[in-house]
Amino acid sequence: MTAGSWIYISTQGILQGTFETFAECARQHFDGTLDGTLNVTAGCGGMGGAQPLAITMNGGTCLIADVDASRLERRKAKRYLDELHHDLDAAIERALELKQQKSGTSVGVVANAVDLLERLIVHNITPDTLTDQTSAHDPLNGYVPAGYSFEQANEFRDRDPKGYVKQSLASM
Repeated sequence: MTAGSWIYISTQGILQGTFETFAECARQHFDGTLDGTLNVTAGCGGMGGAQPLAITMNGGTCLIADVDASRLERRKAKRYLDELHHDLDAAIERALELKQQKSGTSVGVVANAVDLLERLIVHNITPDTLTDQTSAHDPLNGYVPAGYSFEQANEFRDRDPKGYVKQSLASM
């Protein structure tokens, strides 16, 4: 959304474009609303932090993962995110409950995107939309490989940058 002008406009600045993107998705695929849909995404820092609010403003249920709890906590404090969970199964169950209720509510879970997606596969759950706002463009400093907590990833990154990038790319 900001690449054309090469500027970073932060979460609030990207909210309008993200809202419009989901609104167009709703118009083209869901009769004009995301009511009753499960919208799964990952990456709640920077521009990705606009996704929960943009989805709920379009009536959808959002399930968003981020391995860095502080990002989800910040979005919840700023009211871009409604709920925060630390257990994947509890978050998935809650999101499915909200989808059934056609509730425009966002559920954040402290987890790696890969772990969330694998858990959805195990439970045979297919999201209505799936996006990714993790920093895959930066496999060293912006991405956390599957199987690592945020703290473990920071230690691994410092200790073995080449190994870290290799694990990040394998996760992607």
